[in-house]
Parts: sequence; structure tokens; C-alpha cells
Amino acid sequence: MGMCSLVKTWWRWGWDVALSVPLLLMLPSAISFCKLFRMFIITRPERVRGKVVLITGASSGIGQHMAWEYAKRGANLVVVARRRNRLEEVAKECKAYGAQYAVVCPADLTKPQDCKRIVEFTVSTFGRLDVLVNNAGTAGGSLFEEYENAAEYKRIVDIDFWGHVNTTHFALEHLQRRRGQIVVISSMIAFLPFPFTTVYSAAKGALLNFFETLRIELISKSVTVTIASPGFIQSELTSREGPGKLPWWFPMARTEDAAREIVEAALRKERDVITPRWYSSLLWFRILCPEILEWVPRVFILGQAPTRGVEIVCNSVFGKFNTHTLFRTLKLA
Repeated sequence: MGMCSLVKTWWRWGWDVALSVPLLLMLPSAISFCKLFRMFIITRPERVRGKVVLITGASSGIGQHMAWEYAKRGANLVVVARRRNRLEEVAKECKAYGAQYAVVCPADLTKPQDCKRIVEFTVSTFGRLDVLVNNAGTAGGSLFEEYENAAEYKRIVDIDFWGHVNTTHFALEHLQRRRGQIVVISSMIAFLPFPFTTVYSAAKGALLNFFETLRIELISKSVTVTIASPGFIQSELTSREGPGKLPWWFPMARTEDAAREIVEAALRKERDVITPRWYSSLLWFRILCPEILEWVPRVFILGQAPTRGVEIVCNSVFGKFNTHTLFRTLKLA
């Protein structure tokens, strides 16, 4: 029985290698083909002058700067967030940047009725909806074991996932009528594990998969979906996180640069946009060596040994106290 099991294990391993090696050898050709293919399908940037753009989470951060970018291109804007005073400031700035109309609609997207109301407000005000930008979001800055009750992390999912799903549900028929577009702000956290973001990462992962699947369903209905996955961005959201939650040493992209890149990609109707672009290289680690993506934050963010095995070895060589001190010293966050 033991020999049979060993033979099966070796057979499966050999079969995996036999399939993996040719695929890896084909990878450079596949990358070149994809780049060449995209050269032929990339369209000219679409004009949005006079079109109606609804942006959630527009009171600060990427949402605010995206509102400015659409305003510079002459779009009519409906800006949504909870803080009316900040929205009124953003609307005034949008008009200064070139928007003919910029109206505010305060709402709490954790409430499905508010998701419906902002869509109805947009259509009743302008008679149509051309672009829906799902940007509203919040982040949890705690280890999962530190949440005291389910309500604390449920709110993150309600905003970062259900808020977008519900708003899209109510907006869909209007977008289909206008052959419109959905722009979704996900996050690189959906791909890359990072401490203190368990629930936030799950919500962004769900958001990514939901809209990738919805894109397939909408192909015949001429509604395009652009999914943006920004990395660490200088924003009000990231500035609220306490010391140790976000690494001071990690490069933070400027909010205005990320917003401009996302809007430009949306105008070209690109499927996906990663900003800053260098984050794309980290996806190869997720595919080929995901352990690296776990070890680095475990050592340099949490100040812990990369694996249990390394911890046992270090404990036996240096002792528990010295091992603990060593990895706490390596902590850079």
C-alpha cells in the first residue's frame, strides 16, 4: 500500500512537471503575443464631454481626483459620499476645472436604499447615466483576531463590496440604455497578502471576481467594465492608518497620478489598469513563488520569523528571547 501511494505521488509530480515546463517555455511568446494583440485592439480615448458620470466616494482621495479628471474633460458629474460639506467643495472645484454641471448627492452606501436613491437622483437630474465609478471604500487596520464583534468587519464588506454591487444593480438598466461603462476601484491587496487587511482584502477580492464575471455577462449588452487595482496611494484613507499598519519605507504613489492613469485607461475602455505599473511584476511572484509575498511582510511588517521552521531553528541556536529580539529589530514598519 505504501509503495502504491509513493508511485502515485511520483506519477502526479512527474505529470505536473511535464505540463509546467512547456508552458513556462511558451511564456515569453505568450507575453509578446498579448502585447502585439493589444496594439491592435486599443481604441482611441473616448470623449466624455457632456456625458453623465456618477462617482461614489468622491469627497477625498482617488474619487476626488477622478472627479477633477472627468471635469477637465467636460463631463457632467454627480459626486457621492457621506460628507455633504466636502462634496460641495469638490463640486465647486469640478466646475472650476471645466465641468458644466457638478451636483452633490450625500449617501451612505451601506444602505441599499441609498444606493438606489443616488442612481434615481442622477437619472432624474440629467435624464441618463453614462459612466458609473464605483470608488467608495474603507479599510480595516486591525489583525483579524483584534476585531471585537462581527459588526466591525461587516461594515468594511458592506461598503467595499455590497455598496458597489447594489449601486451597480440599480444602475445597470440605465447604463445598458446608454451603452455605458462601469469603472471599479479594487486594490492590489486583492492579489497581494498584507497584514492588518484580512477583511479589506477579502472584500476587494470579491469585488474583483464579481466584476470580472459581470463583464462576461454584459458583453452582448455593450456595457464595458474597467477594473483598476491601485497599490499604496497617498490618500486620506491611508493617512488614517496608525504607525505599523502601513510601511513608511514603501513607495507611495501620488493620488493625482493614480487618478489620471485610471481615468485615461477608462477612456480607452481598457479591461484592467494597475497603478503604479511596477506592481504588475509582483503578480509573477504570486504565480511562481507566493511564499515570498508571505515571508517579506511577516518579517518586515510584523517582525516575526518567515516560517515556523525558521523560528524553531533560530530558537534552538539563539534562544527564544534573542530570536524574538532579532526579528523585532528587522521590523521596518
